[in-house]
Amino acid sequence: MDDTKTATEAPGQAIAPDIEKTDENVEPELGVDAEQKIAELEKEKNRVIEESANYRLAYLKEKKRQSRQDSDIVDEDEDDKIRRIANEALANSRLAEIAREQDSIIKQALKENRELKLAQMKPSSAPSSIGSHTESKSVPDTLVTPEQLVAFKARGWDDKKIERYKQNLIKNVR
Repeated sequence: MDDTKTATEAPGQAIAPDIEKTDENVEPELGVDAEQKIAELEKEKNRVIEESANYRLAYLKEKKRQSRQDSDIVDEDEDDKIRRIANEALANSRLAEIAREQDSIIKQALKENRELKLAQMKPSSAPSSIGSHTESKSVPDTLVTPEQLVAFKARGWDDKKIERYKQNLIKNVR
């Protein structure tokens, strides 16, 4: 028998093949293009499906070869059965994980699409916090307090003198 076996010739040599693990709760980064990420996930999905099919094919070939060599029908031994089940479960879990990632990317893209549509539908208006230079509210006069006004009136000052006093205060403040 040949000492160098390829992946299709060696059933169950490794229980866990080299499958990249990603955290399913991680949201896709904003800089990563959603289409590109989905295409990468599709490639990985196809690779996992192909590896699973290769494993199954190699397993069946090996079983057929063993049954030809032995005149008795040999049932699958416990180790081979465990390897086969573990490999199938691992491939199925990775496929489910890829499907969840694709769904989350698609949901995020749909959400962003809806938000952009809503933003386009709204009439563009300046935010309420930004006013024009022509808008102004009347500011109450804080240069002279009401108590001071009463005191000026008691002295006999008229409105003209009070306005002149305010103008002098403004000049001295600057």
